[in-house]
Amino acid sequence: MNVSDELLDKYFKGTCSPEERLQVSGYLRDLDDLPDHLLSKADWDETTDAGIAEVKSGEMFKVIKKQTLAKVYRLKWIKISSAAAVVLAVLLIALFNWKNTPADLNLAKNKISNAKDLNAISWKSITNYTENNQSFTLPDSSTVNIFPGAELRYAVPFVKNKREVYLNGKSFFQVAKDSKHPFVVYAKGISTTALGTSFTITALGKSKFIKVQLHTGKVLVKNVDSTHHISPFNEVLLPGKELVYNSQINRVRVSDSRSLFARKENAVKELNFTQEPLVDVFHKLEKYYHVKIAYDRADIAEMSFTGSLKLTQSIASILEEIAELNKLNQTKTAEGYLIRK
Repeated sequence: MNVSDELLDKYFKGTCSPEERLQVSGYLRDLDDLPDHLLSKADWDETTDAGIAEVKSGEMFKVIKKQTLAKVYRLKWIKISSAAAVVLAVLLIALFNWKNTPADLNLAKNKISNAKDLNAISWKSITNYTENNQSFTLPDSSTVNIFPGAELRYAVPFVKNKREVYLNGKSFFQVAKDSKHPFVVYAKGISTTALGTSFTITALGKSKFIKVQLHTGKVLVKNVDSTHHISPFNEVLLPGKELVYNSQINRVRVSDSRSLFARKENAVKELNFTQEPLVDVFHKLEKYYHVKIAYDRADIAEMSFTGSLKLTQSIASILEEIAELNKLNQTKTAEGYLIRK
């Protein structure tokens, strides 16, 4: 379609009719470049802008404002939401730390306290290297008659008010009564628990037997060492009862020790001595009567005894007889007897 230069000139100057404007618009859409001769610089400068109706301009402004404000509000909402999320996260972290802080502090205090407790505990070991029984008083006032070669270990002070001792060898225990704190002796994987009683435990290092003999009160004997494959057992012993555990065949036997003691007493009713050193006499009496006889070796080093001591007598009467013969003094003590010049 061809359009005359005059019509184009009228179009650009805005003086053409609507039909002419439509015709020129179609012509210009089909052109890639507008010929330079159609509009000079002077004419371009004199050309006025095409006006837009006021109504149309207002509608366009509303649309643009709506879209622009929506983007602004959306951007503000995103920023506010992000800020709120950050604040919420900070509050949650602070709340979590606040809740956990007391527990952590308490845990730390407990650890420090436990560490102090462990540092305050020391172990005491007593070994009888002599050929005579040795009597010893524990922190709870219980007494132990430690046989030759036996070793006793315990914590000082007793851990958490538990009266626990560890024995290797043979010892006689006279337990001070305390119902709130049981007295426990551990020996070769066997525990013996008592409240206030007397008993003898024999747990020699190379022996296959562990023996618990109850004299007074009541004790609970059970296995506590699973590493040695000890068969589970739980035995309550009454006075006169004796428990023997054979580690070689893994068997427990409970019998009446009073009948055994009676047979021994019938078999040996008296002790005969001929120029026997007084030290050896006292040692045999301690072993038979389960009592501590204290003395100064220097006082009786040159003394001996010849005669027969009937075992049906009390230990007090026997010691009184020996003391009179050797011009010694006999005194009853809390642990047993004291012999001195």
